[in-house]
Amino acid sequence: MNRAGRIVRALVYFLLLIGLQGALSSLLTRVGITPPDLFLLTGVALALRLRSLPALLAGYGVGLLQDVLGHGLLGLHAAGVAGGVLVLVGLRRFITDSGVFQSILTVVSGILGQWAAFLILTYWLRGGLVTVDSLIHVLPWEAGLSLLTYPLWSRIMAWGLGPRPSAEEEMGV
Repeated sequence: MNRAGRIVRALVYFLLLIGLQGALSSLLTRVGITPPDLFLLTGVALALRLRSLPALLAGYGVGLLQDVLGHGLLGLHAAGVAGGVLVLVGLRRFITDSGVFQSILTVVSGILGQWAAFLILTYWLRGGLVTVDSLIHVLPWEAGLSLLTYPLWSRIMAWGLGPRPSAEEEMGV
């Protein structure tokens, strides 16, 4: 596919990401359910497709986009998605592109990295960003729904962001 086609697909993907995340957030939070974090899953996809530094910067950018579109603290989700990407960059040589176990490992490590970043920010800012209530009510829903959403969303990410490079391509063979 030519460069213009890839750019159009990426733009359509990000419009779909914004629209779907907004719709899920609006619908599910009304009934007390935290939606899956599609922005984090996008950061996960970028971590598996790009080299370390570009992946980290792209993850931070995706999280910053989430912060700009939301009404929370500017930079919170940027640091969270970057934290998830950082964990995945360290683990990606152990993660292949197939199997249920690898999908679970990918999503869980991204979520753990995100929430570790949230915990560090909570301690550093001496604020109530992460509370026992959020760990009990937000984290399980977000993690569970992100795990359930990942198989379908990974196909959409492959369409919009391109397929994940094979192990040979990553090693330069």
